[in-house]
Amino acid sequence: MIRPFQLGDIYLIQRLSGQATQLPCVQNFLQPTSSMSVALSAVWPWATLRASTYVLRQQGHGLVHEGFLQMVRRANRPEAEILCLAPSLDAPTGHPAIWNKLLSHLIHEAGSLAVNRIYAEAPDQPLLVNTFAAVGFQPYCRQTIWRCFEPGAAARKVCGDTEVRLRAAIDDWDLLRLYAATVPEPVQIAEGAMGGSEAVAPLLENLRPAQGVTYVMRSSNELTGAFQVLLGQHGTWLQIWIDALQPDSSNLRALISHALAVVTEQRWSTPLYIASSDFHGGLDSVLEESGFAPFHDRVRMVKHVVKWVRETVSSAVPVVETTSEVAPTSFAPPSCAVSSPIQSSATVDSGSIA
Repeated sequence: MIRPFQLGDIYLIQRLSGQATQLPCVQNFLQPTSSMSVALSAVWPWATLRASTYVLRQQGHGLVHEGFLQMVRRANRPEAEILCLAPSLDAPTGHPAIWNKLLSHLIHEAGSLAVNRIYAEAPDQPLLVNTFAAVGFQPYCRQTIWRCFEPGAAARKVCGDTEVRLRAAIDDWDLLRLYAATVPEPVQIAEGAMGGSEAVAPLLENLRPAQGVTYVMRSSNELTGAFQVLLGQHGTWLQIWIDALQPDSSNLRALISHALAVVTEQRWSTPLYIASSDFHGGLDSVLEESGFAPFHDRVRMVKHVVKWVRETVSSAVPVVETTSEVAPTSFAPPSCAVSSPIQSSATVDSGSIA
């Protein structure tokens, strides 16, 4: 049986939290929270974290006995992100069947929660990736996460006419063109930027000041790049959009330098994280020169939720074929001879019986 967290599940969460697999998502890097705090946020009326915990309790089954899944809703988007699953697959009581049951239940419940996409950023390990793929998650991007503990030491003055400023409304059209030109189409579909009335590119999200800010970089009055800075108590996340496949990496170096300078000037929390995707070309060498070091590989996966839609359709009315009028007429059956009854004969000896 799988159901939402209840206060009676506190002991189970406390016991299995030490065996949970924390997925490498932005939430866990910037705002790591214990599994117990996430679970209790569903029953605290003053909680601001839009998280949910689903608990599995099944008696009489050796492999699939107990576990839990935690996910968080993304603000302003019909999306959810998985935070952790317990127990881990390498735990003594761990098994892929536990994850399959929990993930299948989450997919089933997503429709009633107005969630169109569920994301899982799994460590790049075959067993973990295949477990998610078994319930319909599709990988759409592979990334290496880099981090820098002293961004100020790597920030350097950028020469030329490059200008970096906060995003304004007049930049939105150029930002949309930049996103379409630098992000592969399968990634755009996975990120919800295509194929729906609510579709919007992540680059054009109106982030709250408490979440982060977006900067644009212009050179000769042409938008050449952009970056978003997401803030957290335990670090800062940097995300960039730029054509990283150009042979000349001067724009890429300028964008990274400006981002490091902004984080240093604002005195935002460190370390500074950035994810280098498999379509980012020469970004890795620039990050290494700027003081970043790789420390984690992950696979970004998505499950598009299928919803039943009730629509009014026209129904074909069956046509009754008409027949011609039948004229009455007299009819007499032909006379037939009546067969005589079967005559049975018996031979009787007329002689006397002695």
